[in-house]
Amino acid sequence: MHSNKTNFYKFPLVVGWLICVVGAIFYCYELLLRIEPSVMMPELMRRFGVTAGAMGMLIAFYYHAYTPMQLAVGILVDRFGTKVMLALAVTACALGSFIFSISGSFYWGAVGRFLVGFGSAFAFVGVLKLAAEWLPKHHFALFTGFATALGMIGAMVGDIGFPFLIQKIGWQATLHVGTGIGVALIPIVWFFIRDTPKWKVAHVGSKTTFKEAFSGFWKMVKNPQMWLAGLVACLFYLSLSVFAELWGIPFLRAVYALSPQAAAFACSMVFAGWLIGAPISGWLSDRTKTRKLPLIFGGFLAAVAIGIIVLKPFQISITLLHWLLFLFGIFCSVEIICFAVGRENNPIRVAATAVGFTNLLCMIGGVIFQPLVGMLLDLGWHGEIVEGVRVYTAADFQHAFWILPALILFGTGLSLFLKETYHNKEYDEFDI
Repeated sequence: MHSNKTNFYKFPLVVGWLICVVGAIFYCYELLLRIEPSVMMPELMRRFGVTAGAMGMLIAFYYHAYTPMQLAVGILVDRFGTKVMLALAVTACALGSFIFSISGSFYWGAVGRFLVGFGSAFAFVGVLKLAAEWLPKHHFALFTGFATALGMIGAMVGDIGFPFLIQKIGWQATLHVGTGIGVALIPIVWFFIRDTPKWKVAHVGSKTTFKEAFSGFWKMVKNPQMWLAGLVACLFYLSLSVFAELWGIPFLRAVYALSPQAAAFACSMVFAGWLIGAPISGWLSDRTKTRKLPLIFGGFLAAVAIGIIVLKPFQISITLLHWLLFLFGIFCSVEIICFAVGRENNPIRVAATAVGFTNLLCMIGGVIFQPLVGMLLDLGWHGEIVEGVRVYTAADFQHAFWILPALILFGTGLSLFLKETYHNKEYDEFDI
């Protein structure tokens, strides 16, 4: 064990962090692609000739690939290694981005988003597999927060930078920029990512067998705590999957009468909140040696913040709106602790499968609620059309968005039933 400490704390720990950071850069890129449509919704609705409900369905094709792939991604990464899987995933993202950028029909647009979702499915699982392999246990929640923060930077760059790019070069050329970033990232991932450290290979082997991966997966399916952790993550992640990634900008334009640029900047405050909050949440959870309490307090405060934003019970200035959105992001960022709960309920050899299972449940929210919000908007629509695009009133958006505080509050209630996992020694293989 002493030699393992030496390996971890001298040279390999630095190398491990560098390898994990490269993986996190891919996660940053896939977040950029994920939120692209939200900053060009009118242009895309006009291009594809669809309603809000249909547009929500089109964009949700990302999640139609991303979510079910979580069943397979963890097993594939555990079996074949992170390097190969992430290189293939970046390629799929770049190809999907290109197809979406040149498509003129709903069908090809859906194909492009599906490919982006397929490749993106490997990002978060892959980077947390790298963290489980290369970093000691007491760095895991911290690095989960760090990786999430890096992803939020990608989302903020999209929210703030893309509206200006759209003005300068057009929406289609802006999508081409996203494609180009992916093409440049492919060789970086291939040459810098490494799988299991050599000293660990000598102890447990370099790859997990399919039998081990499937056996671990079925144990997860039968573990109620895994389902609870995934559902809590799903409901807290609605702050991004429903609000910040898609409907937040149209909501802010309608309810708070903001310009496209001002709405995009305000929406980016949610990402900024996650950027700051995710590393703090991971650090705080590790430091206090508890997973449960941050979820309970963060979820309750997040429900209060989004409730005020949606219901608007009093006059809210633009400055106060920015702060509320920022705090909403900070409080919801405790969601990242659910991945530590999933990891600590399972042995390290199926770490990617555990993360994938948790992420599967987390991303169900995008599949269900992105189109649902669009359908609720269509139900409240009063028949007004401007330049071929349906116009939805502030009241329409408020009626559709009431589900956000309700669902986040429900997630807070579910977190009360989670068991504490920080002190779970059964699966602390090679941890120090």
